Amino acid sequence: MHAITIACTESGLTDALRGLVQEVYSINLARYEPDELGDTARSLGFQGHENMTERALRRFRHDDRERADTHWSIDGLHVATPRNVLTFELAGASFLTMKVPPAQRRTPDWEGGIDWRQKSNARLAFATENSEVLKHRTPATGMVPLFSFSGAPGIVRKFMFLWAGEASTGLTAGWLAVPVLGERPFLAHQRLWWDTDLDTQATPTPMADRGPNFDERPAAALSMALKRRPQEGQA
Repeated sequence: MHAITIACTESGLTDALRGLVQEVYSINLARYEPDELGDTARSLGFQGHENMTERALRRFRHDDRERADTHWSIDGLHVATPRNVLTFELAGASFLTMKVPPAQRRTPDWEGGIDWRQKSNARLAFATENSEVLKHRTPATGMVPLFSFSGAPGIVRKFMFLWAGEASTGLTAGWLAVPVLGERPFLAHQRLWWDTDLDTQATPTPMADRGPNFDERPAAALSMALKRRPQEGQA
């Protein structure tokens, strides 16, 4: 895992992901209106997930809707959405993305709280493959496996990229983890970044002027005309 973490850092992928997460989270946090619009932590997370997926693809493809200086030119990187799940491939490894629940702030609950069977099929497949490769299932915290696994473990190639935001500060964090089956959802994890100062936050990408927002537009004036009744004797 240490080698993959270094590969992400040296290739520029960690910085690219950090910049995208900071921008997406800061923009969505600015338009988060629980009192006025009925937004919820769940809707904030869903919106962030959708924006992350769309904008990661744009930056990878050098889409003109993203600033040229934010385009990703990382050797060996491939970005796709198989089964609608944002997936990165680099240095022979694959990475799925996952948003950390708001209640956990910027530090995921590594000990539990996740059942891969209730998550996407892609995440379950990653956890299953890792357990088969490692010949290991995680026991509950403080416990040891009841049965030892035979055979030598292989090399892990499936990882989870977890990103998190703290609503009270706007700060973000990113983690790399190894998902597995068992009582604990992750076998190992490594921190990729941890924001410490709001001054390090990315400046939101200026978007083309498309007119006022929907709620700022004047109400449409209805145009109505009464249909004339035909005079007596006319069809």
